[in-house]
Amino acid sequence: MTTKRCLGVLALLASAAHAAAPACDAGWQLDVQLRLGGTHGPDLGSAEWQAGVERQLMLTEAPPRGGAAWCARVQQALDAARRAPVCRLRIGPDSIEGLSCRRAALATLDLRMAQALAAARRHAARKERARLDAEQQGWLRGRNDCWKAGPGDDARAACIADNYRQRLLELQTGYRLVPVQASVRWRCDDGSALTTHFYTVTDPPSLVAQRAGQRSLMKLQPAASGARYAGPNESFWEHQGEARITWGWQAPETRCVKQP
Repeated sequence: MTTKRCLGVLALLASAAHAAAPACDAGWQLDVQLRLGGTHGPDLGSAEWQAGVERQLMLTEAPPRGGAAWCARVQQALDAARRAPVCRLRIGPDSIEGLSCRRAALATLDLRMAQALAAARRHAARKERARLDAEQQGWLRGRNDCWKAGPGDDARAACIADNYRQRLLELQTGYRLVPVQASVRWRCDDGSALTTHFYTVTDPPSLVAQRAGQRSLMKLQPAASGARYAGPNESFWEHQGEARITWGWQAPETRCVKQP
């Protein structure tokens, strides 16, 4: 290939790359917001808006906000969301799957779900995979029940997102797809032993508590002091080396002390 031809090819490649890069202007910002869903929220382009975009697209290692590299990273995430498994289904737009594909934040969660499910299958023993598949089918039915959360796409989208995040937590902690930050043993006043495994990289941070052969997944909750976690029928509140737990519907609170 001649030098002139090489230069011509490079020029075409540079032109294509430039054309593919987002403009980062007000029009592009509006397109991003519409792709995420709705036009309400912080002012487009503001620091709060940029933080919200990162959160919804799950960008944990994005370039500095506001620059061309940040816009390119956001556009890359939006393009990836269009390739989510839920977007490859032949289902009408007026469905839970259609709504999940239209809204990039939900499609991003669907991508993460597919990755976590594949990793869980790799970690699961062969006899556990049938149970994993059955659980996933049950989860899909529960997610699709979000159609009853309306009227309005916003209420349904919130329900769908909650379902995805809960299932991701179950896969990540149940199959050890994320590292345990700390494991702590406790002795409780009622004579029982409690073990807690803390996960800080899940969204939100979580713990798995084990007590008397039972297991509970709990999520971090706002607290005035200490660290408070809550599950379906259990709660755990730690403060200065002591913990208060409830285990079961309307069960009494029990004090537990950290063991060496």
